[in-house]
Amino acid sequence: MFSVEKSKEIKSMFHDKGFKCTPQRLAVLKVLQDTSAYLSINTIHLKVKEFLPDTGLATVYRSLETLVDLNLVVKVHLEDGCHSYVIAPEGHRHPIVCTDCNKVIEFAECPLDDLSKQISEDTGVQIKTHFLQLFGKCKECQA
Repeated sequence: MFSVEKSKEIKSMFHDKGFKCTPQRLAVLKVLQDTSAYLSINTIHLKVKEFLPDTGLATVYRSLETLVDLNLVVKVHLEDGCHSYVIAPEGHRHPIVCTDCNKVIEFAECPLDDLSKQISEDTGVQIKTHFLQLFGKCKECQA
């Protein structure tokens, strides 16, 4: 599934945060690492079942939440209330979701960095992170 070196690194990340490194969690991670597209929970579940046929949908949900907690995976909220998942990109990025086709486009510019700093100064709250997601029509759907 993963190289020996990568497996050790991943297992270490799990254990450092107090999580077990289960075959199901590794299978979910592997499915997401094998694609650059955002995948729905049902698609991930079907692909995981190819490796581990007895894996239930609830297990995939829990595995994804753990992987999100470990910052290995990013969850994107779709307009229809569903979610899609992808391997966490390098650096700080924000998604734009097409309201017609659910395509996800990422952008790296972060307009919230300065705002977060100002809000921290104004309120005394130490902001650790933020989430920004935009919705609109992609170029293809505008045509």
